[in-house]
Amino acid sequence: MIMKKMFSLYILLCSCFSLTFVSAQAVNNKLNLIGYFDGRTPCQELANQLNEPTIPECIKIKWRLTLYKNGADTTSGTYSLEGFKFRGDNILEGTWRINMGTRADPNAIVYQLTHSLRGSLFFFKADDDVLFFLDKDKNIIVGNRNFSYALYKTIED
Repeated sequence: MIMKKMFSLYILLCSCFSLTFVSAQAVNNKLNLIGYFDGRTPCQELANQLNEPTIPECIKIKWRLTLYKNGADTTSGTYSLEGFKFRGDNILEGTWRINMGTRADPNAIVYQLTHSLRGSLFFFKADDDVLFFLDKDKNIIVGNRNFSYALYKTIED
């Protein structure tokens, strides 16, 4: 009986520690969260830029970019990018840093997202709520009549 009570106490303590660790990690992520950015882009052009094969039926890609800063450092951090083939266990994750300058504006703020296998993606920060996809030469990519190459900050609960 004593062993059973001790085992139950052990399980309870482990559960509390685990919940505290997960809660602390969630709070830390929330404190470092810059934002969630969502958007829909044409499919073929970005798939080519990401070196991903597509099928002709691929018309649009729905994206979610999540940016986290490194504590007080607001010039670098980590990201997760969902969309296209980057779903579930295949979410694209890596690091980002601030670069300055696009082809058209040398003072523009640019997020450079780096992935160990896929190279870099660039986003022009139009303001705190809007990011535009850039090509490898840091030109803004122009959309079509149905979809833009913009991501918009969304509010999460």
